[in-house]
Amino acid sequence: MTDFHFFAVPTATDPGTLNPVYELLDFPIAMGRADDVVLTGPAPEKPLVDGREVTDPRLIKALSVPVELDRAEVLDRSSKLAGVLRAMGVVPESGASLTLAEDVPPLTRALGLLAAARIGLVVDLRAGSGGATPGVGEVAGAGAVSAQDAVVLHTIEAEPLEPGRASVRVTRSRFEGVGVTIGSETANLDQAMRDSRVEFAAVVPLQPQHTMLLTDDGEVDAQSSLDWYRNEVLSAS
Repeated sequence: MTDFHFFAVPTATDPGTLNPVYELLDFPIAMGRADDVVLTGPAPEKPLVDGREVTDPRLIKALSVPVELDRAEVLDRSSKLAGVLRAMGVVPESGASLTLAEDVPPLTRALGLLAAARIGLVVDLRAGSGGATPGVGEVAGAGAVSAQDAVVLHTIEAEPLEPGRASVRVTRSRFEGVGVTIGSETANLDQAMRDSRVEFAAVVPLQPQHTMLLTDDGEVDAQSSLDWYRNEVLSAS
């Protein structure tokens, strides 16, 4: 198990601050390991370019290969998603929690988990939590979660983005066909992730006992979550 690089060093009276995402993404990149492949996924059934289904047989063949994301892209995409959530008004300190619908693709799910951890947003992985209509619920150890604090990642029906819009980056969002619902509002994450006006989120220092995950086996705090993210989220690290 890797020792944490604390943002605030623990003392006799202060437990210090840390973040597992820093250990998995930011620090290794600083040490020259940006090109390591850390997330993999199956070949797409319908290859897309800029959100549009490919029809050229040669291009389909070229794109129909297993997906491999290196550490640099995983950091880029997860920190951008964290920035999108911040821009949409998600405040982890308020007791907000994230759930992921069962139909969210595995690669997108992994990026969502890393984005949440980056800003200290609790993720509810308990049976029955995924795909629920945003509403009033309870987050263990964090009190009541109102409808406006419920954040749900799920698939949506969305038209491909039109190219040429000034505020839209021409880059693969990794969130095609996925939306986020906060309260009663749903946003197209493919569009939001391409919006150059949205800033990337910096990693947030967390206290070791900060709750990161709610699972059927209990809560997982920041101090003990590193191996969970390494084994359950990243394909290799």
